[in-house]
Amino acid sequence: MIYFDNAATSPVLPEILDSLKTLYKDYYANPSSIHKEGQKARNLIEKSRYGISQYIGCNADEIIFTSCATESNNLAIIGLAESYPEKNHIITTQIEHKSVLMPLKYLSSKGYKIDFVKVDKNGVIDLDHLKSLINSKTLLVCIIQGNNETGVLQDLESIGKICKEKEVLFFTDAVQSFCKEDIPLQYIDMFSISGHKINAPKSIGMLYKKEGIKLTPIIFGGGQERGLRSGTESPQLIHSLFIAVDYWNKNKDKLLNHLKYLHSSFEEKLTQNIQEIEIVSKDVKRLPNISNIIFPKIDAQSLIMALDTEGIAVSSGSACSSGTPTPSHVLKAYGYTDKQALSSIRFSFGIFNTDKEVEAAVEKITNIYKELRTFF
Repeated sequence: MIYFDNAATSPVLPEILDSLKTLYKDYYANPSSIHKEGQKARNLIEKSRYGISQYIGCNADEIIFTSCATESNNLAIIGLAESYPEKNHIITTQIEHKSVLMPLKYLSSKGYKIDFVKVDKNGVIDLDHLKSLINSKTLLVCIIQGNNETGVLQDLESIGKICKEKEVLFFTDAVQSFCKEDIPLQYIDMFSISGHKINAPKSIGMLYKKEGIKLTPIIFGGGQERGLRSGTESPQLIHSLFIAVDYWNKNKDKLLNHLKYLHSSFEEKLTQNIQEIEIVSKDVKRLPNISNIIFPKIDAQSLIMALDTEGIAVSSGSACSSGTPTPSHVLKAYGYTDKQALSSIRFSFGIFNTDKEVEAAVEKITNIYKELRTFF
């Protein structure tokens, strides 16, 4: 199997797999218990929290562990709105992940006004339009850092400066970009991450919340995570997230250079073989591991299924909605037609992929595409 769907989820690091048996054996107690075994589990959580905070450059108290980025996004958006009811205006984009758009849709049903910043044909937001949308009732600006379907990166520093100037809060979904791109923390009030995008297990996520910002919890119970996320914490998953963050931090240059090489090699070789393809947003800054390509005059689902039979795993966009063959809302926002959006495939590379896999995949994609073209 050639796995080019790392933006959907990434393989777990061997170091984490090796550690999990010991972690579950030695840290089984409830970290809220006051006995020695419970406090042993609590200490592991807090050591992991501190370690991650050192990488981010924040205070450990500003980190909230969650089950996933979807939960983090819901907590950030709904939790903030419920804490500041005097402001009922939020600004976002049409290119956000559904886990941002759906909480905003919920708030809209409750009377909140949601405005969308324009993006150009490459998916870059219009900063002047953002400025014009902010008013005295604006609570929050939500703009993704690295798009999960196209890899396009937004200028968080410029956005953050506007937000600071206008005295509104700024939240970014950093799920795809975390550990791959710097986050200008001085301009960010909240950001979310998910462990399984950086080779940690699923079911562990995190929300960074700058000190002083109020959130109302959306999950109620025992008051864990400083009263913001009730539910018994998993020391094992939290420490696994720390291991992944530590691994990426210590090997960042090597890992990013590897991803950049695979990314550029893949696009160059595929373009040489199939001149009519279109690489989405190829002329703007993108994440080093995501390539969204439009294959004209074919149905992407047919190509995806054919590639799967040949042992190549790819997707048509966000894995959370890729089971439904509907046009990508992201590509539609870029100005692409339904037909073009339905002809796009996301290839996303991971740290365990190789150049040989790129060469083999390009050859198979080329042959299958040319064969499919005879049927469309």
